[in-house]
Amino acid sequence: MNTFAPPRPRSVLAITGEDARDFLQGLITNDITRLDTEALVYAALLSPQGKVLHTFFISNRDGGGYWLDVHADTAADLMRRLRMFRLRAKIDIEDQSADHMVVLGDETIGFADPRSPHLGHRTILPKGDLPPTAPDYEADRIAACVPDQGADFGMEEVFASDINMDLQNGVAFRKGCYVGQEVVSRMKRRGTIRKRMALARFDGPAPANGTIIMAGDARLGDVRSAAGVEQALALVRTDRLEKALAACTLITANGTPVTITLPEQTS
Repeated sequence: MNTFAPPRPRSVLAITGEDARDFLQGLITNDITRLDTEALVYAALLSPQGKVLHTFFISNRDGGGYWLDVHADTAADLMRRLRMFRLRAKIDIEDQSADHMVVLGDETIGFADPRSPHLGHRTILPKGDLPPTAPDYEADRIAACVPDQGADFGMEEVFASDINMDLQNGVAFRKGCYVGQEVVSRMKRRGTIRKRMALARFDGPAPANGTIIMAGDARLGDVRSAAGVEQALALVRTDRLEKALAACTLITANGTPVTITLPEQTS
């Protein structure tokens, strides 16, 4: 069995209680009922303005309730917000990271990452020792245009579509209301999605995170996380990219030519 630790620390939260299902359904971007037939759901908690607060994976927990696999640096804030929304719901929210851990690996463990078929499987297991991230994992993630919280965006920085959640099985457009749902729905309905996390390929080493990408004299976006020496993710303005490509405008970062490829829908 080929298993390894995530590239960035993850925390494990347990959501239990008789109201856990309805509680999560009214908050998250995805449809919790998908766990009736699927093993792993990718979702987010949004602000009322539609900005992404937390992204996470949800799976069924033996004995009832759910596991949440979340970026460790934001787990405490997620717990605080969930408890704020709890009100009179009959649920318990606990950090189980002292006894459990997120494990990545091949098809012999856990469940397929719903964001991309190129990212292997992930699961939650009792705490133990793991080798570091597989050398090609981050390169595969970036090549698949899959942003990761803590590497490519922070809290309340982006909309769900900015980080391709609508393309990568992170948003259910046919479920009921949730926090920020009106903004997500309006952006899709009106076609006002103007930013995307895209793959940037450079004629040379990828520049540092935050490096500005230009299309001629217009700012197109900026570099986010990189893997290898010639590719990175970049948050770009899609309307400006379309104009630049139509006009054959040179796209550069620090004077180095850049090729930008927008993500495709995950099947």
